[in-house]
Amino acid sequence: MKLQERFQHTLRRGRALRYKTYKKIGVARHRKKIDLSLFLMFMFCAATFPFFLTPKESHPDVSEQKEVPAQAIEDVHADLGDEPVIEPKQTSLDELEKRVQLGELTLNMASLEKGGSLLSLLSNAGVSTGDRLKIVDALELMIDLKSLKPGLMFMLFKTPDHRVQGISCQIHDGEIIAVIQEEEGQWTPFTAAGRIETQSIRKIGTVERTFSGSAQKAGIPESVVAQVTAALDGEIDFATDIHPGDTFDVIFETKVTAGGLEVGTKQLLFIGLKTQKKEIYRYAFTAASGTTSFYDARGRSGAKAFMKRPLKARSRLSSPYGRRRHPILMYEIFHHGVDLAAPTNTPIMAAMDGVITQLGRKGGYGKYIRLRHTDGYQTAYGHMNGYRQDLKVGSKVKRGEVIGYVGSTGRSTGPHLHFEVLKNNKTVDPFRRHVIPSKQLSGFELEQFLSAAESLHPDFAQHRAGKIPPVQGLRPFQSPVSGKKESKAVNHKKSR
Repeated sequence: MKLQERFQHTLRRGRALRYKTYKKIGVARHRKKIDLSLFLMFMFCAATFPFFLTPKESHPDVSEQKEVPAQAIEDVHADLGDEPVIEPKQTSLDELEKRVQLGELTLNMASLEKGGSLLSLLSNAGVSTGDRLKIVDALELMIDLKSLKPGLMFMLFKTPDHRVQGISCQIHDGEIIAVIQEEEGQWTPFTAAGRIETQSIRKIGTVERTFSGSAQKAGIPESVVAQVTAALDGEIDFATDIHPGDTFDVIFETKVTAGGLEVGTKQLLFIGLKTQKKEIYRYAFTAASGTTSFYDARGRSGAKAFMKRPLKARSRLSSPYGRRRHPILMYEIFHHGVDLAAPTNTPIMAAMDGVITQLGRKGGYGKYIRLRHTDGYQTAYGHMNGYRQDLKVGSKVKRGEVIGYVGSTGRSTGPHLHFEVLKNNKTVDPFRRHVIPSKQLSGFELEQFLSAAESLHPDFAQHRAGKIPPVQGLRPFQSPVSGKKESKAVNHKKSR
């Protein structure tokens, strides 16, 4: 812990201890007035103290001083012995975590939203108005709530009747601030150091029937399995490319408290798959832009194909790409996309990672979204019933992420998705195979990736080297001199 962080940690502990002292003597609600009074008294004493100092006019005669026996000096604190220093009483956060493991309490995670406040977070968590004010008042003793950044994760401990028993959050590495409700109904703040530890867990297994079932049987959480399938979606088909006997190697990250309680979201770090046809090794890396992608051991991302039917439900092709007779205009016109009929409000997914360039109504398309992808590709989605609430122009979306819902807005005869794929601003048939090529890391980002990947997996060097091609064997030939067969490397270069 840095010197500045250590000082802030000590300051917070002092504030929490002061609050507990005020609470014991029953003056916690007047602590601000008491602090001001003590401060003024201290300033008065500091200002008047020099006037009480008088110079010493005479010194006692050295001969009159009595000699203190050495034995007496040694026995002054003999009664203390080697007794340990009394530490302050441990906080009850460990008890709350144990009660969660026993099933007496439930743990909920909530993140601070952009533009939101801690009061709104507590309100959404079901905390009463009175308790909300007490919690905020107690936390303000230890940290400036205006300094809390969006995305900060809070842990809320709830009773079976949904009452919040305590709340805590990790403000930076190695320190947690928390407020817990005691038996008297009062909320007590405290700070703790070194409670949350980040652990990397590796799981290896063999596919028995399906990858998902075999992975969970090997101890990989369901959320991590979903991250694996999402990371390799478009690069491998888990329905047809995975067979019994294939092996997998997965590393993920989890956060564990001092009481052994897993908190937060588990993050996938490494994927290894050995199938009958190929081997795949992918390492997670967060680029300078803040986006996390998966790369092979040489810093190259896998090529991915667009989703041909970006819907979270079975759909029917009601109108293909090409010339057709328009069902409303009643004359022949070129259809620049495909129509996928599906029930109203069926979730629509992004066909590939991209950025929203258009969002809103667009003539006959109705409610419309357009995404920009790499390599000159764009995708468009029309006749939507609505959009995901947090999306806007400039929002980044991942492949398979929900962006809207099927509808019948604009010039439409029924609920369906009009789906277009554009290459260099010209529409192409979405049902053909369109692939985003692999991306190669370079420069400082490549150095960062290689350093992180090497420390993550013990077989990184082997993954980086890849398969070594076999050396071409020597083929015997008839010697024109001896007539015996000799071994000589064959020269396949054609003579000109």
